[in-house]
Amino acid sequence: MEKPAFAAIDKSVGTYLPAAGIDDFVRFVPSKSKTPALRAGIINADQPYQFALPPTWGESRISNTQSGNYCQPRCDEPWVEVKFESAADGLLELIVCPLRKLTPAARATIEEIGDPDYFAPRIGPYLTGDYYDPDTLVEQKVVKQDGLTYYFYELYAPEAISGKPHILAFTTVKDEGCLIFKLTASEKQWKAAEPKLRKMGESFRA
Repeated sequence: MEKPAFAAIDKSVGTYLPAAGIDDFVRFVPSKSKTPALRAGIINADQPYQFALPPTWGESRISNTQSGNYCQPRCDEPWVEVKFESAADGLLELIVCPLRKLTPAARATIEEIGDPDYFAPRIGPYLTGDYYDPDTLVEQKVVKQDGLTYYFYELYAPEAISGKPHILAFTTVKDEGCLIFKLTASEKQWKAAEPKLRKMGESFRA
């Protein structure tokens, strides 16, 4: 029987990541050679993304096709940059969408590309794993942090491919990509860990 993805790496992040200063969370900042996109320079390795997560979570392996390893530095489709999981709490994925899927401009801010209503149907399929249904949108808002604008989306999508209907996503545009920080949870996980998941989302910085 295949092991669940969260068992793919047996170390809890609390054993090796530093404290984040948020509850008992730890902070993840990727090394310059951590992912194909960082090595290819698609994501600025000197100013990479970071986020906080509970110490009991573990990092999951990402397949070669999901990671974009085969297509960097010119991937045509989104890839999964990093992934962390907890059997009790849910799933974290950082998805990067090539900027050219959203705009013909070589460089652009998220506001220049479009407002939250414009982005929702374009990134929605990456959130649900299938199509985007506007009726699944619970909330959307604009958040500004450290000079960047983020669009926040909360979805309740019972038909999501992952089987995890509760979806939180913070998305922004930086360098050559649209970064989508996605958290998903089953009904049981959401009931137990909703406050944790919201804090994780709010900690994301691109």
